[in-house]
This record gives sequence, structure tokens and C-alpha cells, in this order.
Amino acid sequence: MTFFRMATATCFLLILTVAQCAKHQHWESVSPGDSLMLLQTGTAARPARGLSARPRPSIVFVLADDLGYGSIGYNNPEKSTPVMDALSASGVRLDALYAHSICSPTRASLLTGRHSYKVLDRNYLEDQAWGIDVGYTMLPAALKAVGYRTHMVGKWHQGFYKADHLPTRRGFETFFGFLSGSADHFNQKIDEPICPWGRPVSLLDGESPAKAFNGTVYSDVAFTDRAVELIGSHNFSSGPLFLFVALSNPHAPFEAPPWAQATTRQMAYDAMVRAVDDSVGRISTALTRANAMDNTLFIFSSDNGASMGSSGSNSPFRGAKYSNWEGGIRVPAFIAGGVLPEGARGRTLKGMISMADWYATLAGIAGAKVDYGGPAPSDSINQWPYITGVYPWSLRSEIVHEHRLSSNNSRVGALRVGNWKLLVGTQYAARLYGDSLVDADPRKPAEFSACGNSPCLFDVEADPTESTDLALAHPQVLQELLHRFEEIGKDYHVPLLTENWEYQGACDAWEKAGGFVVPGSDVSQDCMLG
Repeated sequence: MTFFRMATATCFLLILTVAQCAKHQHWESVSPGDSLMLLQTGTAARPARGLSARPRPSIVFVLADDLGYGSIGYNNPEKSTPVMDALSASGVRLDALYAHSICSPTRASLLTGRHSYKVLDRNYLEDQAWGIDVGYTMLPAALKAVGYRTHMVGKWHQGFYKADHLPTRRGFETFFGFLSGSADHFNQKIDEPICPWGRPVSLLDGESPAKAFNGTVYSDVAFTDRAVELIGSHNFSSGPLFLFVALSNPHAPFEAPPWAQATTRQMAYDAMVRAVDDSVGRISTALTRANAMDNTLFIFSSDNGASMGSSGSNSPFRGAKYSNWEGGIRVPAFIAGGVLPEGARGRTLKGMISMADWYATLAGIAGAKVDYGGPAPSDSINQWPYITGVYPWSLRSEIVHEHRLSSNNSRVGALRVGNWKLLVGTQYAARLYGDSLVDADPRKPAEFSACGNSPCLFDVEADPTESTDLALAHPQVLQELLHRFEEIGKDYHVPLLTENWEYQGACDAWEKAGGFVVPGSDVSQDCMLG
């Protein structure tokens, strides 16, 4: 029997045990049919019994930017993140949460519940006429429909060419943050494109330029201030809160917060990581002061691995941001808060969880609907039974890390099925960078590459550093994964981002808005001019 058939049979038998396991736990019993539907589609059959007995829980999701697996203290004793170390120890650490290798696709998966190849397979540039398909109901909209107050602060990076792509049009009631992929941490200006009149500022409050805040405070301090303010002003007795805090640290430019004395890039990066830790501490303290932590699910994650030249660490894994090696896609993550049952706390889970799984998991907790509209069906799976200990294994057996066309029109990417991981096409940053990427030159990603001549196969459970290619030793496994990789090619794929540049139009729109980045196609709306 091949490992695919074994995995299928095993999964089916395990699914049938969910109802029996649930009888002895806090999660509401589900029928085998409901469990199978949950696994295949991500639909939550019904809210958890432990949750339905009290008001719907609030959800606070903090997403760091380019924080590597080895850049957090509990994964690396050389790093200092005492708040996150303690908070994660009181909850559940997720040791195999997978993101995409870069920023925008990860956020698209989180907010839509789809694998990245269906919604966005690469980062966009600020002057491209692009945005996540409005046919998808994003997670905040689904939660808002069942009574959540929804707010976002920080980095959007999901398109803004039209106003319909703004966060306030995709389910968030309020937004304070930046629309672009990165911005200066002090003056909020973007590096490119540089318009004839200078560098535009990326900072909005709602849908208007945040002129009162621009250049007055370190970005993540301002974002954390707003998050604390939103928690303090929310009436938790009247309904739940969904707060998405997408921090800008420790993404480039590598600028330490003003209280840190950093004379090297390594010192600057470490100070930026400590700033992340400080933000998590301030937000969790605000929840405690509001007497809300007992009925809150607090989630922390990074969006991808640390980048080359960043001084971050993806140790012990191989690779970096922009790569499909574990170092680029396996990110630090944990869950805390009073919503977690007592018996589930203090554990580290090794089972696969995809960034796309948060949609169905949080919708299930909230009693919201999983979105099945838009061009591609949902890939999200409700992992709450696994997270809370009702189910001993992850409900996910496959993750499509990447699946796209290369420049020569062939498919490249990565796929994990069970303990096996397939890499197809040239994979860059193919080395172990250790505890710091400071000496890795981001201008030379091809300096260390692998799998270009033939696909690579790794057993990532036995060999998480991906040091031994088993393609020749396990030809049948290789062929079955390659067959599965080909099958995925029949799925809907998001159209390639064409060079649909709107440089002059974007610069004209931004100049009209006082030098601030705003939607370019309908900037004449009063709300955009501030």
C-alpha cells in the first residue's frame, strides 16, 4: 500500500474518532459526517460547547513581519523575548505553522482561507493596478457578520489600487496603518517608487492620510498605542472584539526604536525584535486590565522567515525569506488566553498547520461562516480540536507551500504531504545560515541554490534541516508527490501579476493627497484626500 493510500485510510479512521473523543472533552460532539466535512472543507459544524456556554470570545491576532523561527527566545536561548516566552508557555506553541515565504501571500492566505497560489503568489509593488479579488469574503467580514467589532492596525499589503481593496472595505470597521509592503519606521515614507516630487508617505487613519501622526512617533509604537486604545474603549460586555495587529517590525529598513542604542545592524534587528515583544506585552496587559483576557483568544505569528542580510535567525532550519526551505516558511507562533481549556495549555504542537487554517478555526470558534465564494474554494481547516487536545493529530495532511509558473513556463514550488516534502525547480538561499543572516547578501540569492536539475525530496520530521535529499532513495514516494504536484496544476491559480504599471497615475494621485499613498484609480473621492 503506498503512503498516500495509507495516509488516506489513517485519516479516515482518525476522523471517525472525533465524535468519540469529543464526548470526553469540552469541544461539542460532532458526527462522523460533520467531522469529514470539517476536514475536507474547513466548515465548523457548530460552535464549541465550552465556548457556547459563555459570550463569544474576543480574538486578538498579532502578526510580526519577517520574524524568523530562531529569532524568538523560546526557540533560541541567544534571543531575548521574555514576554512572548512567558505568554506562549501559558498557552500552546505551534511548532509547525507554515506561512508563505513572503509577506503578501501569507496575509492573503490568512484573510481568505486559501492557499497562496489561488489568491496571490508573489508580492505586489505599490504602483501596480492590483488587489485581492473582491469576490472573497475576508475573515473580518465573516466575523463582523456575527456581531464582532473589527479593527486593524499596521501593515495591509493586500492591494489598494481601488478604494474597494482598502481594509475598511474588506470587513474592518477601522484601520490605522500603512498600505504598502514596507515603510520607514520613523517618517513612514516608502523606498519606491520615488515620484518626481519625492518619496510618498504610507500611513492612513481610516481612509484618510494620517497627517497628524506622520513623522511624530516610531511606527510600531503608534500602532500599539492604537491597539491599546481600541481594547480600552471596547465594551466587552456588549459583544466580542476582533483586533488584527500587523506590526512592521522587524522588517526592513532596519531601524531600532528610539530608546535603543544600536550601532550595528545586529543590534538594530535585536532591538526591533524586543520592540515586538514590548508590543505583545502592552497589548496583553491591556486585555488583562480590561478584564477581557479570560474570554480572549490571543494569537501570535510571523508572516515568513527572516530575510537575508537582516541579522535575524531561522535557526536551526535551512533557508530564508523568499525560499521554500523550512527557514523561509516555518514560523514562530503560539496561542494564549483564557479561551484555551486548562488541559490544553503548556504544550507544543508538532502537527502541520497552514496559515490558511486560521480562517476556519476562528470562524468555528466565533460561530461564523467559512467563505466559499470567489474564484477558488476554501482550503481552510478548523484546527480547534487539535489545538485544544480533543484530537491527537493535526487535521491537515497536506500543505501546498508554493505552486506557480517559472519564467520558462514550467511549474516550480514546494509541497508537503505527511512527513515528506517535495521541492520542484531551483530553490534559492539553500544553506544553513545559523544564528544570524547579517552576512547573507540579498543581492546574490542564486549563490546557494539546489533542486534546479531535478526535484528534491526530504523527510522533514526526521530531517528538519533538510540536509539529506532522499529523491534517489525513495523513487516511489518521489513519483507520487510529483503526480500530486501535477494534479495541483489543474486547480484555479491566481492570474500572473502582469507589468500593469501605473507609475505616473499613482504619483499624481499621491501628490493630490498631499504626498500620501492612497488608491490611485478613484482618488478624487473626498475621503481619500483627508
